[in-house]
Amino acid sequence: MSQPKNDQTLFVEMFPIEVSKLPQSYAYRLDINGSDRATVGGKLSYRLKKKFNGHWAWAGGFIVTDKEREISDIMEVIKTLWTEQPDTFKNLRGITPVTPWQPDARTISEFVARGFIGDIEKSIQQILAKKKQDLGKAVVERVYDIRGWVVDNVPALSVSISSRLVLKEDLKSYATRVSQDQLIGLQVADHTSTFKGEITEIVGTLATERQRLLAITQREEMQKLISSSPDGDLVVKVSNGRNSYDYAIGALRIILYMEYLKRFGINSSYALKALHLAPAIRADIVKDVSKVMKETQYVGQAYNSRNNATLFQTLPHTTQVKFGNGRIAPYSEKTIMNDLRNHGLYRVLDKFKNRKPIQVGILNALENQSYTSFWENVEKSLRSLKFDVHKVGELAVKEASRAELETAITQLQNDDPDIIVAFFPEDFVDEDDDETAYHHLKSLTIGRGIPSQVIESTTLENEKSVQSSVANIVLGILGKIGNIPYILAKPLEFADVIVGIDIARDKKKRLSGSINATAIARIYLSDGDFLQYVIHDAPLEGETIPSSVLQALFPKSEFADKRVVIQRDGYFRGDEKKALIEWATKIGATFHLVEVIKSGSPRIYANEKQIVNDREESIITQAQKGSAFIINSNEALIISTLPPFKNATPQPLHLRSDGLFPIEHAIESVLVMTNLHYGSVRPPRLPVTIHYSDKIAYLALRGIKPKNLEGNIPFWL
Repeated sequence: MSQPKNDQTLFVEMFPIEVSKLPQSYAYRLDINGSDRATVGGKLSYRLKKKFNGHWAWAGGFIVTDKEREISDIMEVIKTLWTEQPDTFKNLRGITPVTPWQPDARTISEFVARGFIGDIEKSIQQILAKKKQDLGKAVVERVYDIRGWVVDNVPALSVSISSRLVLKEDLKSYATRVSQDQLIGLQVADHTSTFKGEITEIVGTLATERQRLLAITQREEMQKLISSSPDGDLVVKVSNGRNSYDYAIGALRIILYMEYLKRFGINSSYALKALHLAPAIRADIVKDVSKVMKETQYVGQAYNSRNNATLFQTLPHTTQVKFGNGRIAPYSEKTIMNDLRNHGLYRVLDKFKNRKPIQVGILNALENQSYTSFWENVEKSLRSLKFDVHKVGELAVKEASRAELETAITQLQNDDPDIIVAFFPEDFVDEDDDETAYHHLKSLTIGRGIPSQVIESTTLENEKSVQSSVANIVLGILGKIGNIPYILAKPLEFADVIVGIDIARDKKKRLSGSINATAIARIYLSDGDFLQYVIHDAPLEGETIPSSVLQALFPKSEFADKRVVIQRDGYFRGDEKKALIEWATKIGATFHLVEVIKSGSPRIYANEKQIVNDREESIITQAQKGSAFIINSNEALIISTLPPFKNATPQPLHLRSDGLFPIEHAIESVLVMTNLHYGSVRPPRLPVTIHYSDKIAYLALRGIKPKNLEGNIPFWL
C-alpha cells in the first residue's frame, strides 16, 4: 500500500459533519410488526415534516427530529394515515419516545442528509438548472444525490452528481401517439420531486382514481395537477424497485436510456458525450453544491489526501499475467494480442491442439455478404494465434422469428460446430413477440450446449474500431470454446478459491406468494484459472435465499478446508451472510464475504500540478486505477478500471468486507480479477467473478441457461 504521488492530491465527494454545531435531536421508535420499517418510517417522517415545524427524517431506524412533539400530536397524524393509506400503515400500532437518546454516527449522518439538506434543496436545484445541456429533442439534466456515511467513526455526507437524458415531450403527450403497452417499461421522473422509476402498470384513469390520489398526496403542486387534469388522463404505477406509487400521467417526464434513443430519433454518440462529465467539470459542480451546504455550518471541507492522508491509498495491484509455457508479462489492452501471439495461450483445449480447426457455423441476416471482409480479419487473427478455422456451414436468415432461427440452428448443429457465429442487423426484433433475435439465438444455443457469438452490423460499419472489435471477438470465441488465454502470474496469497455469486429475482410485481430466483456462482482458483459455474433455481418466499440453496452452491466435497473469497454482486440480503458463515464452520472452510456495490458511490478525483504554457497549474484529472478511499477497516471506495472515455470521471466501486477480512485484501481480490475477462481486451470495471451478472440473470430468468447447470465453459462471454 502506498500514498498518492507527491505532486498529486486525491479528494473525494465526501464531507465530514460538524457534529458540535448540530441542534439537539429527539427520537421516536415505531411499534410495528411485519412491514417494511424503512418505508413506513420514511413516509411517516415526511408527513410529520409537513405537519409540524423543524426537521424530521427516518434515520438509523428511528424517526428523528430537532423539534420534540407530544406523542398525542404524532398519533393524530398516524390515525389519519391509517385511513388514507391502510395498506402501508396497517401494521403500525403506535410510536414511543427513545429515552435516553444518544444518536450514533450513522444516525447523525442520515438525519443531516435527509432532514437538514431539504432547507437548501431549491438553492441546489438552481445551481444544477444552469448546468443543463440542450440536445434538441431532449435535454441533459444534472441531478444530485446526498447520502449519509460514517468515515473513520465520524458522520459524513457525500454529494454526487449524475446526468440523465430527459425527453422534452412529456409522457402525457407521448401517450397520445402510442399504445398503452408501449408505456410499460419506460423510465420516468416526477415533475415535482426527485422520485424516478419504471412504469409497471396502467392503473386506470383519473375519472375513477382522482379522489383516491387526492386523499393520499400532501404536496400542493401535485394536488393542483390531479384536480385540474381531465378525467381521461391515465393513472400509472411507477416503481423504483423498493417503493411503488400511482401517478397521474401529466406529472411524469420520460427518462431516456440508451436503448430508447433510436426510437426517439436522438443521436447516441452526441448524447453519450453530453452525459459524461470530465473530472474538472464534475468537480466544479460538486464544489458549487458543497458551497451551499457549508453555509449551513453543518458541513466541513471535503476529505483529501493532504489533510486526511491515512484515508487515501493507492493500492498495489498486479497486472502480471501468465501465458503459454509459463511466460509472464504485464497485462495491457494495447499489447495483449501480440503477447498471445508471441507466448501462446496459457491452456489450449485438447481438441484444438496440433492446430485442429475450430468448426464454425455462420448465420447471416445481413444483406448480401457484407460480413465477409470482417470475418476474414477474425480468421486471420485466429490463425496468428495458431488456431485454424473451418466453416462447416453458412445459412441465410431473413426474419428474427424463433421458428426460423431454430430451423437454421438445428441444421447447423448437424454439422457439429464448435461455435455458431451470427451476423445480425441492429435492432433485429421478432415482430410477433417483440423479442430480439439475440435472445432467441442465446436460448436456442445455450440450452443445447453450443457456444455462440453475435456480431451486429454496427460493429462492421465502425471502421475506427474494427481492430479492437476483431480482438474482442477472437478472445470471446477462444474463451467460449474452452481455452484459457492467460491467468494471474502470482496467485492470491490469502485465498484458495474466489467465487462470484449473484441472486437474480424475477420481477413479478402484481402476484403474491413466491417468486422465482436463480442463484449463479462462478468459481475461480486463486491464480484466476476458471474452475466452473453452478446455477441453482429456487422458489423464494421473501427476499432471502434459503441456506439450503447457498449450501448447494458451496458443496462440502469442493470447499471443505478451503479459504474462499466470496464476491457478491451487490448487497447480501436477510440472513444470507449468517447462513454462509455457519455453513463454512460446518465444512471447516473459511469464507470471506465481500459486497461489491457498483452504483451510487461518491467519485474520487486527482488534483495534479502540471506545466501549462510555462506556468504551473493545478489540474483536476482522473485518479489512477487502484486509488482508494478507506472509509473504515471493512469498507472502501476503489477505482478498479478507468472508463473508456478519456474525459469521463471514474465511478468507484463500493466494497464492504466482513469483520475479519482486511479491506486491503478485499480490494486486491477485486483489482486482480478485473484483468481476466476474455470477452474484451479492455479490462471491465467489475471483477470477472461477477462481471455480466446482470446479463446472465436476465437470460436465466427467461429460461436461457445451459442444460447442464454445472460446467467449466464460460457461456456468458
